[in-house]
Amino acid sequence: MTEKPLLVYPDRTDIAVSNLAVHWFFNAFNEFEPDLLTSDSKVGIFHKRDINKTPFVFVSLSYGPDIIKFAKILRNSGIPLRKEDREKGMFPLFICGGIAALLNPEPLTLIFDAVFLGEGECMKDDIVKMFSMETREGVLDHINALEYAMTDVKPDARQVIAAGGSFFVSSNEILHKLGNCFGNRKIVEMNRGCTSRCRFCAASYAYRTFREPDGKKLMDFVKKTAERKEGLALMGTSLADVSSFDEILETCAASGCTVSLSSLKITEINEKRALLLKKCGVRTVTVAVESADPDTRQKILKNITDTDIFNAMEILKKHNLKAKIYLIAGFPETDLQKEAESVIELLKELDKRNLLHDVTISVAPLSPKPLTPLQDAKFMDKKQYKNYMVALKKGCSVFGKRIKLDFFSYRESEIDYKTGFLKGADLIDLINENIEKGDV
Repeated sequence: MTEKPLLVYPDRTDIAVSNLAVHWFFNAFNEFEPDLLTSDSKVGIFHKRDINKTPFVFVSLSYGPDIIKFAKILRNSGIPLRKEDREKGMFPLFICGGIAALLNPEPLTLIFDAVFLGEGECMKDDIVKMFSMETREGVLDHINALEYAMTDVKPDARQVIAAGGSFFVSSNEILHKLGNCFGNRKIVEMNRGCTSRCRFCAASYAYRTFREPDGKKLMDFVKKTAERKEGLALMGTSLADVSSFDEILETCAASGCTVSLSSLKITEINEKRALLLKKCGVRTVTVAVESADPDTRQKILKNITDTDIFNAMEILKKHNLKAKIYLIAGFPETDLQKEAESVIELLKELDKRNLLHDVTISVAPLSPKPLTPLQDAKFMDKKQYKNYMVALKKGCSVFGKRIKLDFFSYRESEIDYKTGFLKGADLIDLINENIEKGDV
């Protein structure tokens, strides 16, 4: 008998079906009738599978706090958090993957029977074999022989990645019917890795080298979606570095297909692209500046100048495109008060140039990531972040409604940081503490 898998994505359903990994899973194992359990569904959404009665449970962890949300799902299902507390054979085999698992896998082996490190394309055939194995022991022996599988008896797992051109991920039709966070547009993965080497970001250090998907499949999907005017959400870290990026925009613009973007680098914004984005129905472009201080940007290898920022903002305004500027507070060797002042000075200069055009400033605390050059950086304390927020709000008050400030949750960032570094029982303690508080 071939078993049917259950995927757990520990967040709301609309967020789950907006995630590329979930679509990959359903596309890869479509013939096995996969099911999806989220934090707001008690059983599988499609086939009503119960987490307690499914032999194989796969868990996708995209973000540190997802670990705590998954622990809540276990508790609500009456399943012990630690695998040593589960009676063998009475509960499913729990296998996790995803970027959050990749960044700090060791303590997760206290919870999961296995942690898979890397990308699904390299694992698909091995997973399919598991579905028809007759015994739990046979499955565990199979898992322990996999180079990318970390278990409590096999701590020397190695990350695996798919070669450029060997992968392609787009909307699964079953999942698409549930809607998503992108205006129900069809989603497509544009790239993996990143062409930049920003010292704080896991995109290039954890995902390794910049890679493009299968180019023919990508363009075929784009053309089909554009012809149907279904809308397209382009997801990636270096969108304009993808060789077909401009062709994709031209295809969508010509057919009246709307587009949404994950983000664009400041230096990727030009007249041609702004015009195409406007034709594709884009209203807001998210640009990652990270820091308003040029010296800080240089230290973190964010290779953009103030002139780059001014030029991009001028182009966006010319084409009546709103800007969402993303900033990070708390980089090493920076004074937070001066950091806030640098933001205000940058905004004043933009105002002087008449470039404050319905701008949103989105700020998050630096959450140092394992595997990156800034992994040993200190996480800022709550009072520092609060003082930074107060200074920024006060400084921005002179701009009135032309500036909207959006601050990311300190507590959520702190949990994201801690789940990336805590080992062994310390992570278990953090999970239990936050379940009791109900913070996530």
